[in-house]
Amino acid sequence: MGIGSSGGITGVSMQNRISILRRQKGVSLTALAKAAGTTKAQIQKLERGDRRLSLDWMDRIAQAMNVKVSDLLPADVIACQHGPEDREILEIVSQLPPEDRVILVRIATGLLDTMRSRSSFGDVPAPEEAETASLTAVAPPIATRRRRGA
Repeated sequence: MGIGSSGGITGVSMQNRISILRRQKGVSLTALAKAAGTTKAQIQKLERGDRRLSLDWMDRIAQAMNVKVSDLLPADVIACQHGPEDREILEIVSQLPPEDRVILVRIATGLLDTMRSRSSFGDVPAPEEAETASLTAVAPPIATRRRRGA
């Protein structure tokens, strides 16, 4: 392994599923390259693992193929150590539209801020009290929000 001129490690092959997904979707190298704003040669290098698959590349290719970034990697590469509750939360969040994800992040941040501020004053509420207080302070009641197309 050597260091390339850009400072990255060369000679390191990273497994990915770009070629598999591209073929499943019936997309040519040329079409994927055009959609990802690159060349056919770059896509070939990424598929073979000859070029480092950075987060930027993953995002560009995932968007071009209309898949999740995690779909580009083999399951054993993205195996995580999340417990069942964490996986349930991630599954729910993955089904939300982007604007609702932003709201969810605000709610979670508000909850954390509330918990931290109360614990710094020695006033740690019961978990259900903190949740109710944070949710009402950060997000509008769900019943008042309108869904598109509703």
